[in-house]
Amino acid sequence: MKKCGVVHWLWLLLCLSLGASASSWQDEPEARLQLHQFGLELALADVHSDLTLYWQQAVSAGTASDAADDRLLLALTAFWRQWGQLSFEQRQHLGTARLALASTEREREQLRLAAAAGERHRLVQQLAPGFADYAALRAQLARLLALADQPWPALAGATLRPGERHPAVARIRERLQRLGDLPAGADSPDPDGYDDTLAEAVRRFQQRHGLTVDGVIGRQTYAWLDASPRLRAQLLMRSMLRTLIGDALPASYLLVNIPEYRLRLYQDQAMVLESDVIVGKGSRRTPIMHSAITNVVVNPPWNVPRSITTKDIVPRLYQDPGYLEREQFEVLDGDGRVVPAEEWQDSLQYNAFPYRLRQRPGSRNALGTYKFHLPNNDAIYLHDTPARGLFSRDSRALSSGCVRVEGAEQLAQWLLAGQWSPQRLAELRDTGRTRWLKVDRPLPVFMVYWRGWLGSDGLPRYRDDIYDFDRQLADPFSPRRGS
Repeated sequence: MKKCGVVHWLWLLLCLSLGASASSWQDEPEARLQLHQFGLELALADVHSDLTLYWQQAVSAGTASDAADDRLLLALTAFWRQWGQLSFEQRQHLGTARLALASTEREREQLRLAAAAGERHRLVQQLAPGFADYAALRAQLARLLALADQPWPALAGATLRPGERHPAVARIRERLQRLGDLPAGADSPDPDGYDDTLAEAVRRFQQRHGLTVDGVIGRQTYAWLDASPRLRAQLLMRSMLRTLIGDALPASYLLVNIPEYRLRLYQDQAMVLESDVIVGKGSRRTPIMHSAITNVVVNPPWNVPRSITTKDIVPRLYQDPGYLEREQFEVLDGDGRVVPAEEWQDSLQYNAFPYRLRQRPGSRNALGTYKFHLPNNDAIYLHDTPARGLFSRDSRALSSGCVRVEGAEQLAQWLLAGQWSPQRLAELRDTGRTRWLKVDRPLPVFMVYWRGWLGSDGLPRYRDDIYDFDRQLADPFSPRRGS
């Protein structure tokens, strides 16, 4: 990074202003080590190139100095101050690359006084992020970075199944031991044999990575086996930052983790419902958003978005004119009049379809039995689905942006508890009539993008980057200009 002359002189003046009586960071080794750890964590997350540069300068033998540590502390302080002003969406997207890391006069004065008193540790302690299980996270990062110092050759090769023999099996066994899925010393008398012990470790590894849990080592399992420890540390740190949703969470809320294809409902901070979901495909992404469920629509009609009508349904009608009637769609004009089939079919001859589509409630309705209305500008909501078989897939980025919920009925019952008993709700559902039911207390909804987190066993869980949020991460250990 090219230094501006003014900035350079400001730092000289700051150092001079500390005075000869100021203590050195060397006098507070624990605080200095903690400072470098905080810098490392944000460098791994690749949230700001200047932060990474300042961390590199503080820990590198050729550039380490009190001034470098002071600069890192002030930059971290400025980062977290501005992080507190970011919106929920900006935090999920880690939109921090252009934050100005300028310190305030008050922050510089605090550093001057702390240095004079030999109490920089007080300022360092204030930098600790509010992650849940922070101690476990740091331990996992240390383990992964220790692995990063060892060779990590690619393993990808032929598909392997339990009971087969292959020279790669020994290397796969070693890799799973290093990652914690296979106990150390769990060797086999046949190093090339894919035995039951190894198959159980592979299934455990597949479960941690959201893969089909079948013990078959194929393309996707190889891809995660080959993911480097350093990349794993980066993904874990970036996701941990994304868990800092805001200053405080409501007592009850719904969390949809998009790349995990999972929904969790929390009541009084305890999880009371968990469900698989289907999210938007790469070309029609489910947006990161914060809203609230205000209504449950029982037996909803589906008002088809214009984009789906144009891109998906109208092209199909040229080959299958009976599709609309079979799937119980109504064709409506601008006044809401139902358009006869011969009229809308004539429009297709002129490559025009100036109508909107509405699918009637019923067994074929794409929204299923329940729709959960969220006020937002993107026409995104949660809903049921008749296509139950899709939930068995391990990759579920399949929708046009809305979120399909496997446990829709349980969610509806929870939202309407105290207003509608399960029996009355089932009776209403069975009538086939559409009803909008207002939720007494709108339920906050957070749609997040967390690709890594710690499981109850202390091992990380990872998921694929289905929307390319973490593509082209910078390596914090590569030299940068100015370092």
